[in-house]
Amino acid sequence: MAPLLLTGVTGGLGAKILHDLLHVQKVKPQDIIATSRSESRREEFESQGVQFRVLDYNRPETATSALQGVDQLFFVASATRDNAVRFQEHKTVVDAAKKAGVKRVWYNSLAFGGWGDDSKIGFQQVHYETENMLLESGMDFINIRAGIYADAFPLFLNWYPSSKKIYLPKLDPPTSVGGSAWASRDELGEAHAVLLAKGLEAFPSIKPVGPKRLILLTGPEAQSLDSMAGAISRAKGNDIPLEFLEPKAWVDESVTDDDGGKPRGWFEARLVYAEGTAKGDAEVVDPAMGVLLGRRPETGTETVERLLRENPKYTWHQNHAVPVPDY
Repeated sequence: MAPLLLTGVTGGLGAKILHDLLHVQKVKPQDIIATSRSESRREEFESQGVQFRVLDYNRPETATSALQGVDQLFFVASATRDNAVRFQEHKTVVDAAKKAGVKRVWYNSLAFGGWGDDSKIGFQQVHYETENMLLESGMDFINIRAGIYADAFPLFLNWYPSSKKIYLPKLDPPTSVGGSAWASRDELGEAHAVLLAKGLEAFPSIKPVGPKRLILLTGPEAQSLDSMAGAISRAKGNDIPLEFLEPKAWVDESVTDDDGGKPRGWFEARLVYAEGTAKGDAEVVDPAMGVLLGRRPETGTETVERLLRENPKYTWHQNHAVPVPDY
């Protein structure tokens, strides 16, 4: 296998991809280049036999250096919340990949908008712009739009192990109508590793769609926020009631009753997300992930129930702007 450079390997998805490439797909460690913005992570990866390079999206010189001699790049989006900064970080990577002569870029996008570009959700806009950058770059690329992490259900429902009630905004259409094709993060990592190790050629039924060369990796069913909340009740063995509030009242209540200490602006952005998913922004289901896994993927509610049965005090790191309490 020609050199494959992975970004995002210090995060949950990237770590799972690296693990499966090494231990399931049996890719030679020397054919993999792991990256981090911090030199301090070198030993962590070199001890596994993989190469290590520093790549900081905010330091163009590191991108230029890291991508030298790379055949394929797996590009995970920046976690920066500021869209203007995030756009520039992504441009740094795309420009460096083109300059270095990278043969193929696999970009990890999100499945908001399905096959289209019409989602109004804020953080999806830079994904669209990055896909366009790749289209205009002249490089070979694949844009992988991944289903929304079912594992992040505490974030999307603002749920905590101490929650006695779940509040949702009263919308038109309601949150019970629009669904998301939620996907397990581990299964997404497994599917990505299969695709990177074996290549598209091994899966003739998976054909990139349109000029943006899109692949959707989703769960097998679109499920609503209300359904995800119901899965919490089933897993916990007690009914956790839902209360629907007018949008402004929902933001007010969420800020007041938030164990995670998140600011008002965070909930205002989450309201746009809820409106988008209620209108079907993330409801498109595609069989590609099942093809890669060789089995039916978990639904969102199945992931929720499994995680809570494994750990009734389950939390999600992004749901906390302050240290996680000891539940």
